[in-house]
Amino acid sequence: MKSRAASRPAVERGFTLLELLLTIAIGVAIFSLTVPTMIRFYRSQIVDDTAKNMVDSLRRAHQYSIAQVDGQSYGVKLLPLSNSYVLFQGSSYALRNTVEDEIESYPSIVTIDATSTEVVFSRLHGTSTVSGTWTLSGGLTRSIIISPQGTIDLQ
Repeated sequence: MKSRAASRPAVERGFTLLELLLTIAIGVAIFSLTVPTMIRFYRSQIVDDTAKNMVDSLRRAHQYSIAQVDGQSYGVKLLPLSNSYVLFQGSSYALRNTVEDEIESYPSIVTIDATSTEVVFSRLHGTSTVSGTWTLSGGLTRSIIISPQGTIDLQ
């Protein structure tokens, strides 16, 4: 006499092809929906970080001028062709002390529209030679506003 366990067919364990394909399809769908959002977030962060770094350089130039470090004025010059900007010592970028240059670069996905590419702050008072806006874009738009009094605001 045969036992009942021996008479039953063996149950195969595992996933069917349909279950695997369905799981892969769901994964691809989720991935394709999240990637564009992550790319936008990444670009927004790059623009935001670049704007904050530029504001930091402008504020340092302003503070150095007020403190009359080395008895000089300080300023910041945008160099959009090389995706960089320079914190410099001197009454203008052309007459600067090149030894004191602090060059910062920014990613090429950031574009800058500026009313003036050079800002110099006066010694002692810290007033700026120009006033205007530097607009950074590339997934997010941030504006750096420079007033004639030398204040720098990030919006």
